[in-house]
Amino acid sequence: MLNPLLDATFRIITRERATQLHRLASALDKEMGFPRLDDDPDKALFKRNFLLMNALYQLQQEFAERGYYLQVEAMDIRLFEQQARATLQNQDPLRNYYLDWRNYDASKDEVTALLTQFWQRYMKMPETGAEQPVELIKKWQLPCPYSKRQLSKRWRTLAFAAHPDQQGEQTLFQQLQEEYELLKCYAEADE
Repeated sequence: MLNPLLDATFRIITRERATQLHRLASALDKEMGFPRLDDDPDKALFKRNFLLMNALYQLQQEFAERGYYLQVEAMDIRLFEQQARATLQNQDPLRNYYLDWRNYDASKDEVTALLTQFWQRYMKMPETGAEQPVELIKKWQLPCPYSKRQLSKRWRTLAFAAHPDQQGEQTLFQQLQEEYELLKCYAEADE
């Protein structure tokens, strides 16, 4: 099946180079408008998200063939130039899900279950021992307590040094991303 958002998504990603999923959706809506995808609002939301993610993952494969890496995360969609040919992980369950068009026509029950799982994960604090965040805070050389602004600044410093574009290692960079997501849950709001 041909994704109707593919070309417009390509134009936006190559123009913006970095965005977020909700901003991409808004830009696509302005550029081409979203048709009504389903009478059921939950299924319509699911199908819209599916088309967006499918387009991003199709483009991720195309960019990788041209030596670029398209990072696909809800809050961080970013196009990077690579020194060498970019390679994608063979086993990425999320990418595999969104590239399988059979998932587009999910039933109402499947959509409800997916939305419920999403909100349960979203609202749940990480299940870690008390020592892990403390150790991470020390590892990241953050004050205790730390603000979101302090964490974000430290993240940028560590990520820049570890990023594969800066001769860093992909596994270290991915570990830093996971640690950053965990530490965000414990950061205090900025004033």
